[in-house]
Amino acid sequence: MGQPVQQAPTWQYPPVPIPQPPGSGRGRRAKRNSRTLLIGLVVLAVLVVGSGITLLVRNAGDDTPQATNTPSTATSESPSESPSPSPSPTPTKQVPSRDDQLVTANKLYKIGPIATASCAEPPFAPVNYTAARNYYNRLLPCLNRTWSLAMKKAGIRFVPPKAVVYARPIPSPCGIQRSVRAAYCATNLTIYIPYVVDNKNFKSNAVYSRALRLNTFAHEYGHHVQYLTGILVASMARAQKMTPAQKLLESRRRELQATCLGGAYLGANAAVIPMNGPLLVNWKFLIAHSGDDYSVPRVHTHGNRVSNYRWLVAGYNRKSPNYCNTYTAAPARVA
Repeated sequence: MGQPVQQAPTWQYPPVPIPQPPGSGRGRRAKRNSRTLLIGLVVLAVLVVGSGITLLVRNAGDDTPQATNTPSTATSESPSESPSPSPSPTPTKQVPSRDDQLVTANKLYKIGPIATASCAEPPFAPVNYTAARNYYNRLLPCLNRTWSLAMKKAGIRFVPPKAVVYARPIPSPCGIQRSVRAAYCATNLTIYIPYVVDNKNFKSNAVYSRALRLNTFAHEYGHHVQYLTGILVASMARAQKMTPAQKLLESRRRELQATCLGGAYLGANAAVIPMNGPLLVNWKFLIAHSGDDYSVPRVHTHGNRVSNYRWLVAGYNRKSPNYCNTYTAAPARVA
């Protein structure tokens, strides 16, 4: 049976590199310029290197940050002729934009615990391409079952994503997939999984590799949930009006939410996966050593190890998207 994950009382972790199977290496994250969002034609991919995650946006437009206009109150240059001071203008209450409402008050946050798929994790032994493809083809319907029921509770139309396992670089609407990282592309609702990475990691450490890929796939599906609910596109639109520092914070909110949603799936299905024994031990070690702390080069787009652990534990233990609203969390909780 699955068991709740206990968070460390001090939230401190040994400063050791993220555990990687020997010889697997770690891909360099490509740097991308943020570009103005073209609503309706947004093309994005969520890239995963090891257990870290990176968001890539590819779309047309100007990459100059947009300035935010600050309303100013006009002042009179001469005293009022009325016998008493003129009353101060009544402040206009700022109405949250549709994008703000989508990310902060989404219907997803009110559905309660998600259902179990009642389907065990398929055998994970990617000794060849066919075996790797069969694993994800059998795992995908499990996530579809849980999240389709969740979307039904939220009154949101469910469209299943596709999963593509590839053995060599292949083109996608979100760019070339180069056999170094998993990716979710919202343009064609597809999760891309590199067979070469799975195969190498499996040969080095079979159990840890299994924990890593299960966690990664659940996270990538979390981005699909964000897309279905409108959160993903709304978050990207909000980012176009932000300063560079604010964009990094928005990125962390986006990624940590996908992490939390992935954790919710694993927690809801812990008994049937099953998340126990060596798999649970390896997964606990993985989530305690994941985050921007281990990225090469160092970035601050996905949250440090404390934040990653915190949101994964919240999702896993609570089994509910209600606890994955990173968009109303204090900045310190999405650091």
